[in-house]
Amino acid sequence: MCEYCKLPCGLHHPSCPNSHDPPVMGYCIQCNQELRQDYEYYIDNEDNKFCSEECAIQYHEIKEMEWDND
Repeated sequence: MCEYCKLPCGLHHPSCPNSHDPPVMGYCIQCNQELRQDYEYYIDNEDNKFCSEECAIQYHEIKEMEWDND
């Protein structure tokens, strides 16, 4: 039993000082941030993984535009 969270060893509460970080499942292709098992992530049609919608937009160079009224 853990002396802090009172759970069996290996089943620590996430806030327990004895808990382990969730495993890294990959890295954002744009900024290289760790994508851990407890994080949500974004994916495109080519199976590239991103940490955020903003990184996906930057990677694909998507820009917001306004219509020209010529």
